[in-house]
Amino acid sequence: MILRRLTKHVKDQNWFAVALDFLIVVVGVFIGIQVANWNDARADRGQAADLMTRIVSEATTARSEMSRYIEVHQGISDDAARFALALRDKDSCMAMGNELTILIISIADFPPPRFSLANAEQALNTGSLSLIRSTSIRANIQTMTDEMGFVDRQWQRYIRVKQDANREAQRVAGVSLTGRSEIVVVPMGGYDPGSYELLTPGKICGNTEIIGLAANVAVLQAIYVDYLAQVERALDDYLATLSEETST
Repeated sequence: MILRRLTKHVKDQNWFAVALDFLIVVVGVFIGIQVANWNDARADRGQAADLMTRIVSEATTARSEMSRYIEVHQGISDDAARFALALRDKDSCMAMGNELTILIISIADFPPPRFSLANAEQALNTGSLSLIRSTSIRANIQTMTDEMGFVDRQWQRYIRVKQDANREAQRVAGVSLTGRSEIVVVPMGGYDPGSYELLTPGKICGNTEIIGLAANVAVLQAIYVDYLAQVERALDDYLATLSEETST
């Protein structure tokens, strides 16, 4: 319709009408583009708000899980230090009985972190993090995601050390099943001493090589717990920053 009118006005040399029609077309196109831009911006704001909600939620969960995770690993750290010290005195070590058995078996205890910042990681990997306009928020998300990734990498590094020490300690002590038809499985941090026996406890008590391995495990475990505490504090700061930004 506009094109027919424009053609007619050109034929009639009605230049004012031509200019008016042209202006109508330009304004119409401009308004159409602006409406599309407004809709896109509104959609982006909605997606950004949804992403922030998920990021805050997972960070809150990770902070709660981290506290429990530290408690578990602190207990493991205490046992690792106790085992390293117990081996030094052969007579008292030999007299420990079931306690020694449990300490040897539990050397490899090193549960992995079962929490993550999956939404933040996905936003970084897919580029959707750009939906969040705040540069400080984006920087904090990047930093905290890196920290959580480092926790996982440290776990993978330390678990190999603990497994190697565990295999050697069990070999030297001659850890064996008692022959029961079923092995009693209990929650993390506990073992049924009746399921195991030490065939050669005299070879591990006072053994300087095993003492060295046990001391190394105890040190690594303590370092891991200390690093977890640092990440826990970082999560507190991270959550505070997210909450401050989302409330403004």
